[in-house]
Amino acid sequence: MKRHIAGLDALRTLAILGVTFFHMFPENVVGGYLGVSLFFVLTGYLLAYTSVGAASKQGFFWVFSYYGKRIRRIYPELLLMLLVTIGACHFLAPDAIEAVRPEVLSVLGGYNNWWQIAQNADYFTRITNASPFTHLWFLGIELQYYLVWPLIFGLYLAFRVLCGARFAASVILFFGVVSAAFMPLGYVQGVDITRLYYGTDTRVYALLLGAGVGLWQAEERRRRRYAGSSSMFDGALGAGLFTLLAAETAFLYFLLDGQSPYLYEGGMVLITVAFVGMVTLLGTDGFALADFLEAAPFRWIGKKSYGIYLWQYPVIYLFHVRGWDALPLYGAIELAIIVVLAIWSGAAADAITRLRLPVQGRFAMPRAATFLAASLCALVFMGFGCQGIALSASSKVPDTALQTQLAKNAAAQQAENEKSAQEAAAREAQKAAEKAAAQQQRMAEVDLSGAACIGDSVMLGASPALRQVLPGCFIDAEVSRYVGGGLEAAKALAAQGHLGNIVVIALGTNGPIAGYERYAVQTNELLEYLGPNRHIFWVNVYCPKLTWQQVNNDCIRDMPIAHPNVTVVDWYSLVKDHPEWLTSDGIHPNDEGIQAYANLVHDTIARTLAK
Repeated sequence: MKRHIAGLDALRTLAILGVTFFHMFPENVVGGYLGVSLFFVLTGYLLAYTSVGAASKQGFFWVFSYYGKRIRRIYPELLLMLLVTIGACHFLAPDAIEAVRPEVLSVLGGYNNWWQIAQNADYFTRITNASPFTHLWFLGIELQYYLVWPLIFGLYLAFRVLCGARFAASVILFFGVVSAAFMPLGYVQGVDITRLYYGTDTRVYALLLGAGVGLWQAEERRRRRYAGSSSMFDGALGAGLFTLLAAETAFLYFLLDGQSPYLYEGGMVLITVAFVGMVTLLGTDGFALADFLEAAPFRWIGKKSYGIYLWQYPVIYLFHVRGWDALPLYGAIELAIIVVLAIWSGAAADAITRLRLPVQGRFAMPRAATFLAASLCALVFMGFGCQGIALSASSKVPDTALQTQLAKNAAAQQAENEKSAQEAAAREAQKAAEKAAAQQQRMAEVDLSGAACIGDSVMLGASPALRQVLPGCFIDAEVSRYVGGGLEAAKALAAQGHLGNIVVIALGTNGPIAGYERYAVQTNELLEYLGPNRHIFWVNVYCPKLTWQQVNNDCIRDMPIAHPNVTVVDWYSLVKDHPEWLTSDGIHPNDEGIQAYANLVHDTIARTLAK
């Protein structure tokens, strides 16, 4: 039975390039996350294929040997990355590690995807738990699969004895097909997709489909002492189909954003099936492109793909937090650092597990000296990493004072709106009387009364101050509101007769309003509903820990081009130099900040309408 399958490193290269560039440039490589599904298929395939080979060679499947290999492959490099990153954050981003211990335990325990789902379930923990380890949800699913694989393989072996190898492999494929329905069945339009994207039950189908094919091909090879070769036509056809699927994958990297409903209604399943087809073609005897796909660059990147995956998000996170992503050619610098760290951690993991230093080949002494120097520097960071874990709080506690104030403001909101409605009626009567006077003196100030305000928790926190500067305004603000909730709020205000000539919108802190098809459509629908005849004032966002800040502010900046009745309220430029105006989460304004926020909204409206 052939142990090495040519070309699998090329697929690893395709997967890691997609994931890496998606993390680095999410606005451009919007579909690079699909590389994760390709990794799942490869993991399922290789684990199944090598398990059949090991069982055939030894006559049985050594469970403890299997777990030992997985631990040696996964944990040394993972531990190095965690400790060095936490040590670096001690100096560069201390807020990120103030409660890092639960997250580290979830990573090492193999349940990080479920831990992240739990964090995302609550708005305040989602805001405060921005992390350099967000990408390790993927490793959580893989570790869970590694844990239960002996049971799955044992089930396969039982069916193989009873019904034959082909039927047994078909059973695993059947389980994969059934589990593939979980994501489409669980998708609801407009609902947060975190649970579907991170869930083990909604993603395991890729591993099972890969395993079914791996078991099938391994058994076929086990039966034949010598591998046959396909016909010229079969070889050309297979090569053409593989090339087409690879090109389609690269195309989707730039096309299919992760918020597209198509993805969760069955699109991700179809794309995963295409990945299974690519792996199946590589495993076919006599595959025509095998030699090309074994090129040295593919093999090198493929073998370093695990280390590259581990290091990429910590590097990107620190660049973003420190503002280094404003440097020229920052992407090239990030990529170089990621690759260097992956090379070092791979060599260090070998030194730990095999007691082997990188002193073979040309330039052995310079390589060994460089490795030792890098390892000594890493030890310093790892020491601070251990300290960070030991001193870590049990959890990041959101600003409870802020939560209390927001809850209080939300409770008072309806009563205040009813009061504003009564005042509006009285105001309308007064306006009618004033208009009846033929020689009414021009108002000394622009009339700002009756403004409709639609926003998220930032606006909700500032609502008392807004009511002072915008008398009789109607505020509909909610915690954790995405841009998709803005249209619903506008329609509700219109139904109540409170959607007047002035509309203030403060949406964009809780997620993208552009850069993804779903949110761009919701933003445009809101603007179209409000129409061209109202004065719309959109407050931009300040949320430096969140990746969509720049995307959203660029979108808001450009809104007046297509919608001349939109005016930007530039909260970002005002608050970025005043951190003392913000609460501990660095996003919501405190008492001093909400007054500055309200004054900015008032002054922007007054200046605009006075023109």
